[in-house]
Amino acid sequence: MRASPSVRRQSRAARFVLLSATTLSLVASDALAAQDRSWPPQHRRERAQLALEGSGSLSQLSGNALGSATDGTGFEVMGSVGVSVLSLGGGYQRSTHRVGGGDATVDGFFFEPRLALPFVARNFTPFVYGRVSRLDRSIDGEIGSLETRGTGLGAGLGTYLWLAPNIQLSSSVGWNEVRFGDPGPAAGFPIAGRTSGNSWTVRAGLVLGFDRWGR
Repeated sequence: MRASPSVRRQSRAARFVLLSATTLSLVASDALAAQDRSWPPQHRRERAQLALEGSGSLSQLSGNALGSATDGTGFEVMGSVGVSVLSLGGGYQRSTHRVGGGDATVDGFFFEPRLALPFVARNFTPFVYGRVSRLDRSIDGEIGSLETRGTGLGAGLGTYLWLAPNIQLSSSVGWNEVRFGDPGPAAGFPIAGRTSGNSWTVRAGLVLGFDRWGR
């Protein structure tokens, strides 16, 4: 017995509705699975992050780069751009010392790359860094002034302590080797000829930016 045209139309409509519902359910399940899927961290494209850092410093000297200079205090400012666990920064440093009855100042510009270490714990991120600097040495005393150019090369270890989003407390300790050229005739000054020395420097300051760099 053949079904009537109306029954056949209802059957075709039911099959169409069933097929449409099945297709929509498959599409929805694929969409949900895509939302749950995540790429491994190394495949994610990370945006560059910017930071500005200001810190105070304390330097302990050895060698004859500044003669018999005392330990010095100073400051540093640095701007950095970071991606993943690497950051590249550059800035200005300045420290003041007492030597030979006068004041000695060491200042100049530096380049400092940093690498975050894989020991992140909550809001604590350690890092290692290297530094190359171009320095000026200036000594002012009762007998006149002495100015010389030099270079610095160093490395160290530091930490970031996250206080709030985009605000971190930064501290570090590092070793530097400094060399200065011959100042020429400078009778009466305790420094003559090419000089070199080493220094241990402790820094502490505040960083604005970087969000979650290295984490």
